[in-house]
Amino acid sequence: MKLLSIINWNTITSNKYLIALVAAFNFLLTPIHVAISSLTPGYVIVINYTLVILSSSLLASKKSAKLVTYVIGILTLLAIWLELSNQNSDPILIYRLTTSLLLFSCFGVILIRQLLKIKKVNLQFILGPLLGFLYLGIIGGIFFESIHLIDPNSFELIKGYSGFSFYYFSFISITTVGYGDITPISAPAQSLTLVMNIIGQFYLAIVIAVFVGKYINTK
Repeated sequence: MKLLSIINWNTITSNKYLIALVAAFNFLLTPIHVAISSLTPGYVIVINYTLVILSSSLLASKKSAKLVTYVIGILTLLAIWLELSNQNSDPILIYRLTTSLLLFSCFGVILIRQLLKIKKVNLQFILGPLLGFLYLGIIGGIFFESIHLIDPNSFELIKGYSGFSFYYFSFISITTVGYGDITPISAPAQSLTLVMNIIGQFYLAIVIAVFVGKYINTK
């Protein structure tokens, strides 16, 4: 039994990039899950967000990194489950935004360090930048949601918007699509939108350059 558990855990850790990537994509599909499930939207969002945190915690390999991600991860999970029963509580919202920003920043740093150690182009090196792009969009969504908390008039939002709308707008910003359904109005919101646009373009350019460089070195 111990041998089987070790083998299963090794299988999970060897596919940690794929697991984290699937969980992050699943989080982006939250509105679809809400539409087709009988659960309340709050439960669906919390469950999907919990899956992202748990799967991303697999990225840490060093004991110190694991300790940091586990501690901040537990605090973040506590925040999102508390927010489910206290949706109009600003202190809990601030607590959740703060811990989420710290957690996904840690995930990003861990991911970058591990990708820099990869010498050859392999599946992990392909999945890693994709996962990093999703983390970038989630971090941007946290910033946009924070700006809206500080000034509710920062955005012209669509009717029936939710917290997910800020993450949607974040990915729209880093891909520079700009549908116009959500519009930044205040100066801080416009400034952050410009920063996300620039970071998104540079991210793609840097990833492509690094990928080509490693591919040439491998050949």
